[in-house]
Amino acid sequence: IQGLEKTGYDEVSLTSLSTTDHSCIRDVLGRLNRRLEDTGIRVSIPSQRLDSFGVDMAESVAGEKKGGLTFAPEAGSQRMRDIINKNVTEEDLDRAAKAAFEAGWNRMKLYFMMGLPGERDEDIVAIANLADHVLELGRSVVPKARRGSISVSISVSVFIPKAATAFQWCPQLDYDDVKRRQKLLITSVRNRAVRVHYHDAETSLIEAALSRAGRDMTPVILDAWRAGSRFDAWVEHFSLDNWKEAAAKNGIDLNELVHLPYELDWRLPWEHVSPGCTRGFLEREYRRSLEGVTTPDCTRTSCTGCGICPTLHAKNVLMGDRA
Repeated sequence: IQGLEKTGYDEVSLTSLSTTDHSCIRDVLGRLNRRLEDTGIRVSIPSQRLDSFGVDMAESVAGEKKGGLTFAPEAGSQRMRDIINKNVTEEDLDRAAKAAFEAGWNRMKLYFMMGLPGERDEDIVAIANLADHVLELGRSVVPKARRGSISVSISVSVFIPKAATAFQWCPQLDYDDVKRRQKLLITSVRNRAVRVHYHDAETSLIEAALSRAGRDMTPVILDAWRAGSRFDAWVEHFSLDNWKEAAAKNGIDLNELVHLPYELDWRLPWEHVSPGCTRGFLEREYRRSLEGVTTPDCTRTSCTGCGICPTLHAKNVLMGDRA
């Protein structure tokens, strides 16, 4: 409370990979709301689960201030959601969206990724179709007087291969193909009430380079900084030329680094650091993704054999059943 008073912030956000998966989240939110009552400070959750529980959580933090609500289907088609092991169906999204609109929300944001391994053009079109469908669903379940205020926005980021994940061997989508698919997405959206936002392809290129590189990228970062690169997450401050020149100076081809598939038997730059899970598990998950076979949540089912629990001496502790 003292920190909030001294900084002037009027919002507290609970950020994690999946905040509403915490088995005590309802109690945590209740205590926070009571603590912040009459202070003008609100609590927010960045993204809700695609079920009624997620909507319940959103309602408990929003109170009467029902602005916008964010869900993350990640991919437009079920085939792609299975590839990335999302374990979410369109029916899940329908139930969550219906519950949110009926509970009083008028604006909904859907988060997706573009350029995922195995993605095809029809998967991009599926993103647009899903957004149009959610908009029409919202208009169908609210009173006639509210229909004009219903809107849906979609935010689409470019897939960044990340270390210690099942997709660490995968390249990023080619720059020109990113631009082409972004155009395909825009032209595929039929309803004007659906707004489209997408992540800049140039900054995504650098993000992927930093994600896939080893220690040989260190002088590139330093030289880009010396050339004036600051606050690159803000588009107005970003200079791709700075990074290209710094990379060329140090003998690195950014396009090759980002777009080259890594072989499964290669020694990867980050493998001297262990995240706990085994390489064998990541390889197995990658092969399962190629087949579209999902892996269940080990906190709710049996052990998936990732190796984290014995390596880090950890275990799942559930304080209660998830609603």
